[in-house]
Amino acid sequence: MDRTAAPVPTHAHVPGDDDARRVALVTGATSGIGAATALELAWRGLRVVVLGRDEERGAGVVERIRASGGQAALVTADLCDDAGLESAIDEAADIWGRLDHAFNNAGVTGPGTVADATTESFDRAFAVNTRALWLCMRAEVRHMGRTGGGSIVNNLSVHSVRTVFRGVAPYAASKAAALALTRCAAVELADQGIRVNGVAPGPIDTGLFAGPGLHPDGTDAWEPLLPMGRAGTTGEVADAVAWLFSDEARYVTGNVVAVDGGFLAC
Repeated sequence: MDRTAAPVPTHAHVPGDDDARRVALVTGATSGIGAATALELAWRGLRVVVLGRDEERGAGVVERIRASGGQAALVTADLCDDAGLESAIDEAADIWGRLDHAFNNAGVTGPGTVADATTESFDRAFAVNTRALWLCMRAEVRHMGRTGGGSIVNNLSVHSVRTVFRGVAPYAASKAAALALTRCAAVELADQGIRVNGVAPGPIDTGLFAGPGLHPDGTDAWEPLLPMGRAGTTGEVADAVAWLFSDEARYVTGNVVAVDGGFLAC
């Protein structure tokens, strides 16, 4: 069943009264993996804050959630605006007075080899994939502390662990740094009841996958590297994020769940 298109069920798990319903923030939630995850979390009964730069597309995601019986709100922000990003996360936490989960999903590509990448490509990859991720976590943790804990999942990519293609040096380096931040945060925040994990998608059928920057040799270059022989779907990543947010993963922190069709196993 494709839950990204399914209505929110009336039997969705709701812990206690409405004031206690958990709230999840999803960055980069206006399309692709972020939008699919926002829809999945709403399906599971969470209230969802959609954060992104594209107000029109974000409003569309919110409308889909509300039309299916879920609760959602939109906050717009540019991840490269430090003060604006922190303010946006404060706004997200204030909507329902709490923040329990955050999926830091927004990211950009970073084309180029070590020898020929431009300074612009390198700086933009680190500004969004690493610096903004840190700024998000710093702000999110402050709000999660008010309700005794929470869960953060960072979108890391298989390139944070393993690089087989030439021409993605800025992207791979920025994602490897994001992986290090994820593990540091998991160690530092465990005693505050905040779990921090990552998902590492392989090739996922999105606009980012189809565009330049992650596979200079073309999308067909992935196929022989995937034991399952296909690209993944946004819903499959969303399921992994939802599990990491769930009570079933309450003893899981500092881990990276690969959603990659077996790529990292090879």
